[in-house]
Amino acid sequence: MSKIEEKKKNKQDALLASAFKLFTEKGINNTSISEIVKNAKMAKGTFYLYFKDKYDIRDRLITHKADKIFENAYADLEKCECKTLEECILFIVDNIVDQLSCNQSLLKFISKNLSWAIFSNLRIGQLDNKSCMDIFDDIIESSGRKFRDVNMMVFMIVELVNSTCYNVILYSSPVSLEQLKPDLHNCICDIVSRFEICSEPKVV
Repeated sequence: MSKIEEKKKNKQDALLASAFKLFTEKGINNTSISEIVKNAKMAKGTFYLYFKDKYDIRDRLITHKADKIFENAYADLEKCECKTLEECILFIVDNIVDQLSCNQSLLKFISKNLSWAIFSNLRIGQLDNKSCMDIFDDIIESSGRKFRDVNMMVFMIVELVNSTCYNVILYSSPVSLEQLKPDLHNCICDIVSRFEICSEPKVV
C-alpha cells in the first residue's frame, strides 16, 4: 500500500470509528455529519470523499463490523473438531452470540440495522471475499446432505437468533444466555431437520 493509499485508509477508518462511537451513544437520527467529522478532527468536505451521507457510512459500518464477527467465528470453527452440520452451525451461532455478549454496544447497533439483504451479501475479505452464504453452502456441501431452499433455512436461523438473543444478552430477560442456549440449539436443529431432503428408501 502506497503512502497516499494508507493516508486515505486512515482517514476513512477515523471517520468510521467516529461514526460508530456517535451512533452507539446517540443513535443515527440524533447524529449529524458535522458531529462525525468534528469528532474525527477532519473537515466536512473530507467526509464526502468517502461517503454519500450518514446512512451510507452506517451501512458501511454494519458491513465492516458484521464481516469481522463472522470472520472470527469461521476462523474459530476451522480450529475446532465439529463433525456434523448441526455442530458446525451451532458453533458459529454460539461464537457470534458470545462475541456480541462481550460487546453490547455493537449488538445494539447491528441488531437494529442488520437486514437480511446486508447479511446475505456480506463479503469476508480474509476468506477470499466469500459471502456468508458461500460459507454456509460450503459447510452444507461438506456434510454430503441435501436441503431445499437453503437461503430460507439460513434466514430463519438468523432471524431466530437475532430475535431471541437481543433481550437475553442485554437484560437477561426472560432468561440468561446460558439458560437460553439449550432451547435455542434445539430450535435450530429442528429448522435444519425440517429443510433436509431425505433420501427415498430403496425398494428391495
